[in-house]
Amino acid sequence: MENSLRKITIRPNALIAWEHEQFSRMRVTATTLSRLSTAPELLENTGGLADNMHFTSESSIIRSVKLVDESIARHIYSQEKKSISIFVDDSSLDVTPSYIRSWLDLLSKTPRVALFLSKNDPFIKELEKELANHTAEVDVQHKTLDGMFTFYNSTSGKLHIYQVASVTFYLLLMLVIRSYLITLFSFIFITTRGLGDLISLFHRPRSQKVKTT
Repeated sequence: MENSLRKITIRPNALIAWEHEQFSRMRVTATTLSRLSTAPELLENTGGLADNMHFTSESSIIRSVKLVDESIARHIYSQEKKSISIFVDDSSLDVTPSYIRSWLDLLSKTPRVALFLSKNDPFIKELEKELANHTAEVDVQHKTLDGMFTFYNSTSGKLHIYQVASVTFYLLLMLVIRSYLITLFSFIFITTRGLGDLISLFHRPRSQKVKTT
């Protein structure tokens, strides 16, 4: 097992690849644990809206937790190059499956987007309580993270859909109305002045030449 710690250079106006870069830009100490040696591309290796607990392998999660525990413990106690196991199976430090299962159940019922979580959300309270059991001091801070996506805090809404006529319908309607008005005008004009006057409206008057002597 090898531990690799890399310092990520935070570049302004760049695509935020690792999650901890958001906090590093605000001078908050953060780190990202990943099996990838390089930052993934946009929306690469991400889940979908249909993900739930049934698609998760509990045994795989337990192995990953144990791997992270071993890596952090060996780094803290400078035991990277020694072939020892700190979290031995069936020992007091072994990972408890029921503990992992309870957190998986809670995570599967929690929105992934942080903006959907209120300050007093049960998920945040449980994290604060769990950290308080294993650390000397816990301080919860609420910060707004700037990203390339905009999320809104409304999880439900009403959608209004209206079915309107096409452009062709309005063109045909305009032609029908125009034809009706022309016919009505012609009928009224003929009954009042006669057909000759109506025809004369469309004839151009002849230009009269003035003879000079």
